[in-house]
Amino acid sequence: MKRLRLGICIWGLILIGLTTVTVKASSQEGKVVIALDPGHGGEEKGADYYGEREKDINLQIARYVKEGLEQYDGVEVVLTRDDDVELGLKDRADRAASAGADMFISLHCNASASHQSNGASVYISTGEYNRKSLMDFADYFLGEFEAIGLRNAGTFARVTQMGYRRNDGSFQDYYGVLRHAYNNGIPALLVEHCFMDSPKDWKFVRSDEGIKKLADADVSAIVAYYGLKLSDGGIYEGKHAKVYGATSKGVGMNCYDAPKLTGIELVEYDGKTPAVAKYKVSLEDKVGVSSIYLVYKNGSGNSVTVSLMINEPLKTGNHELMAYIPDGMELCNHTLSYVGMYNVAGYDAGYNYAGGSLIGFGKCDWLNEFVYNGVANLPVTVKGELSKAYIKKLDCEINLGIKRRQDVYPVSLINASN
Repeated sequence: MKRLRLGICIWGLILIGLTTVTVKASSQEGKVVIALDPGHGGEEKGADYYGEREKDINLQIARYVKEGLEQYDGVEVVLTRDDDVELGLKDRADRAASAGADMFISLHCNASASHQSNGASVYISTGEYNRKSLMDFADYFLGEFEAIGLRNAGTFARVTQMGYRRNDGSFQDYYGVLRHAYNNGIPALLVEHCFMDSPKDWKFVRSDEGIKKLADADVSAIVAYYGLKLSDGGIYEGKHAKVYGATSKGVGMNCYDAPKLTGIELVEYDGKTPAVAKYKVSLEDKVGVSSIYLVYKNGSGNSVTVSLMINEPLKTGNHELMAYIPDGMELCNHTLSYVGMYNVAGYDAGYNYAGGSLIGFGKCDWLNEFVYNGVANLPVTVKGELSKAYIKKLDCEINLGIKRRQDVYPVSLINASN
C-alpha cells in the first residue's frame, strides 16, 4: 500500500506464550506437517446452495488434498476432522498443535449477500509474524486458482470487529481459526475456494470433477511452496498470481490500495428505531468505495450492524449518506466500535475504535489511524416507525433488484406489508 503506514516489520522471533514459531520453506529441513481444516461440520452447514452444503464440499476437498500430498516425500498430512462432526474453532487449532503442525490451512467455500460475487480468496493472520511468508504462500494458491479459471479475489487479513487485542497490542483476527492458530504458534491460511452462489463458480462445487480441480490446485500450491518432491525426484515450480497481492479487478483498474477512511460523523438522527439517519463520511479512494458498514456496541456488549446506502461508488472526498437504523435496538447509547469498507477493486479495510482513535487495517500490510471523538455514536431513545415515503423508496429499490426485502425491512414491517 502507498498510503500512511505505521512501521510494519516482520520480526525474526516472537514468543507467543512459551512457544516459538518457525515457517519451514523447504522439505529439506525435515518432514513438513500440514494440518488441513475442513470448515464447518455437524449442525453447522456453512453455505448451502442448489442442494450442495459447504461442510460436505470442504471435507471432500480436504480428503482429496490429503490423498494428493501423500504422493510426495517429506510431508505428513492431518485433518482436524474426517467426518461430519461439529468442531469448535479453538479445538481445530488445538488439534493441529497437538499433531505438531507446521502449517494450518482452513478450507472453505464462499457466498455473498448480493449473490453477485465470484472468485477465490485467501485470508492470512493480521499478526505481524510470518506475514510475508504467508502472502507468498497465498500467491501460489491464487496463481493455481487463476490457472483453472477462477477469478483472483485477492489476499486479505481481516481484523476483528470486537476490538480484541493480542498481548503485543495488535488487533486479533476476525476469523477464529486464524486467531487460535496464531496463538498456538502455527502459521495459518484460510482459503475461500469459490462462491457457491455464483453461476461463474458453481461448476466447481456441483460435481466431483470440479471439487477435484479445487483440491488439485491446493495440492499444487502446497507442493510448490514447500518444494516437495515426488519419489522420482521431480519438482513442481508452481504458478503465481498475475500481480503479487492484487485482485483481478485491481489489476484491471490499476488499483492496489485499500480504501482509506479519514472521518465519520452522525449529522441527522431523531433517536428513533427503526428510522433513517444521515452520516457524513470522508474518505480517500481512487476507484470508488462500494460498501461501508458500521458496527455498534451498547453498554451490555450487544452489537448491531448499520449499513450506509451507496448508490454510486464513492471516490476521494466528503459524502453524505443515509442509513437505515434497524428495529429492535435497545433504548440506550450505542458506541461505534468498528467500520468496514470495500472498494470496487475488491480491497477492504476495517477500523476498530481504541483510545480516542479509529485504527484501520487494510488488505494485508497497511495500517492507518485518525482521531475519533465519538461523533458517530448512536443514541437510541424512542421506538418509532418508518415513514411512508421511506417505505416507498425501499419498495422501489427492491422491485429494481437493488436490495432484498429481508435485508432492509424489520420482520414486523414485512409481515404488515404482505
